[in-house]
Amino acid sequence: MAKNNKDTTFKLEISQKELQEFIETLDPKRNIQDLAASAAEIIASAGFSTHWDDILPMLDDELISEDLRLAAHIIFRAKLVLEEMEKDSSLRNIVYNTMLMMDALGVANIKGYIPSASEVNFNKMEAKTSSMNIAIKKERIIDTIRQLAKENPEKGITWLRKRASTLLSSETQKGYSYRQILRDTKGMRIKNDKS
Repeated sequence: MAKNNKDTTFKLEISQKELQEFIETLDPKRNIQDLAASAAEIIASAGFSTHWDDILPMLDDELISEDLRLAAHIIFRAKLVLEEMEKDSSLRNIVYNTMLMMDALGVANIKGYIPSASEVNFNKMEAKTSSMNIAIKKERIIDTIRQLAKENPEKGITWLRKRASTLLSSETQKGYSYRQILRDTKGMRIKNDKS
């Protein structure tokens, strides 16, 4: 009987370890961070910068190989997903199930279960009208405002928007007027980071 208890305890210890490993695999935030890190390694190993401002131009750069463009897309999407999860932790379940669905889709594509007509051709994406470009623009505005807020914690959102407009417009970028930035950042709140 004592032997059975010992065996049960041993099995419970193993199952706890396995449970911990299983829980870690269920952490979508960690999974996404790992994916982004792997993508960053691909870019770095090719001799390119993995700084955010250098990643953005790579998204539609036809002069670089497709694997580098895809790696840039993984980093870009990972950043957007992680930021949304930061805002609303209840999205974790949706994100995790989406990841599982995409894994299943990947297997289905490899085995030829999905009709070829439904394939998405990466090279046929319309760069000028894609929502990706809109997302990139908005992300750049938000990043600029956040950086300005860290450097100027005493300034309000109106000043930050105007300053962001001046900075981004001075980089010969179009579409960064104060009115457009106001529209793109409607409802945005600045959380002061005092750390």
